[in-house]
Amino acid sequence: MLEDKTCRQADRETDLLLTTGNSAVLEHHDLSSQGGLYMWKISQTVLAAALLAIPAVSSAPALASDKTYELRYTEHGPSRGPRAETFMWWADELEARSNGQIKVEFFWGQSLAKAKDAIKAVRSGFADAGTVVGIYAASDLPVWNFSNTPFFFEDEWVALRTMTEAREKIPALRDEPEKLGIKVLFNLVSGPVQLMSAKKPIVSQEDLKGMKVRTAGGWTALLDALGAVPVKIGYGELYAAFDRGTIDATINYVPQVKATKQYEVASHITEANMGQIVGWGTGINLDLFESMPEELQEVVIDVSDEVVDIFAQKLIESYNQAKVDLAAGIDGNTVSFHTLSDEERENWKALAQPIIDKWLDTMEQKGIDGQAILSEITEIRAKYRKELADNGYPWER
Repeated sequence: MLEDKTCRQADRETDLLLTTGNSAVLEHHDLSSQGGLYMWKISQTVLAAALLAIPAVSSAPALASDKTYELRYTEHGPSRGPRAETFMWWADELEARSNGQIKVEFFWGQSLAKAKDAIKAVRSGFADAGTVVGIYAASDLPVWNFSNTPFFFEDEWVALRTMTEAREKIPALRDEPEKLGIKVLFNLVSGPVQLMSAKKPIVSQEDLKGMKVRTAGGWTALLDALGAVPVKIGYGELYAAFDRGTIDATINYVPQVKATKQYEVASHITEANMGQIVGWGTGINLDLFESMPEELQEVVIDVSDEVVDIFAQKLIESYNQAKVDLAAGIDGNTVSFHTLSDEERENWKALAQPIIDKWLDTMEQKGIDGQAILSEITEIRAKYRKELADNGYPWER
C-alpha cells in the first residue's frame, strides 16, 4: 500500500506541473521526510485553537475526527442548471451531516482546470475533487468509456442506476479510476444526446454531410460514419466555437443549452435521442479520501449514493422546462426543435453497432472479458427498465 501511494505521488507531481505549467503550485503541498508521502493541506482551525490553549512544548496532534476538510472542486459548467443544483445540494448535505467538517468550494466554468484537464487536476491534488470526464482519458479508462456508446441508454434514471450498480458489481469499473488515483463517488449523465446546429436544421444524414460537428466519445465515430467532419473541442469552449464559426453543429443536451446560453449563437436542435453520456462523474483524490476518518468516509459515500435519484429528477424536469423556454425564446433568441423520422433514426442507430464491436476488440486486446462486462451491464439495465415500466420514477411513487 505504501509503495502504491508513493508511486501515485510521483505521478501526481508530474501531472500537477503539466496541468499548471508552474512549479510554484508546489506550495500547495509538502513532502514528509519519512517515505516522501504526500501530505494533504487540511484546514487546522481546531488544532490552531487548541495550540493557543496549551503550553508551547506540547506537540499532541488534534484528533482525526476534529479535522476540517475543505475540498476544492473543479467543474467545467456554470453555477446554474440541474447539475450545478445537484452539486450544491451534495455540498450542503456533506457539510450538514459532517457537522461542518467537510466543506466544498466550487470553481465553476473551468476557472480552476479545464474539463479535459480535470482528471490530472484531481489526481495531482491541484483540485481535491471535480467533475471527471472519461472521454478525455479514453486510453486510461477503456472499460468506463463503454457507457459512452451511442443509443445504449435512453433514460437518465435508468442510465444512472445501471452504472451505479455496475460499479459495485464490476471490479474493472472501480479499478480503472482508482489506478489513476481517483475515487468515483457517483456517476453523472448528460441527458439525451441531441444535435444543435447554428444555421440550418438537421433532419437526415444528407444534411450532415460536410458539416463541422463538435463531438466526443462514441459519437465521434457515429458522426464520422454519417458523413460529418468531427471536431474535438471541450464543452466549455462551445459557445465561442459557434460564435467564431469554428463549428456548424454539436452534440448537445437541452438543459445545458439553456444553462450555458448557447441559444445566443445557435438556433436549431434536432431531438435525435442518440443515447446518453454516462462515463463521467464526481471524483475525489483517492489519497485524500483514504486519509479521512472512517466516519467521514461513510458520510461522503452515503450522501453521494443519494445523488442518483435527485440528479435524475432535476435533469428530466429541467429538460422539459428548458425545451419550453427555448422554443418560446429567451432574451429574443428562439430555438427551433426538429425530429428524425423513425426510419432515419433506425439507420443512424445501426451505425452504432460497429462502435460496440470495436470496444469488444479493444477489451480482448487488453485481456479483459468485454463480453462479460457488456452482458452484466445489459442485464442491470433490463432490471431498471422493468422497474421504471412497472413503478415509474421513485419521486413519482
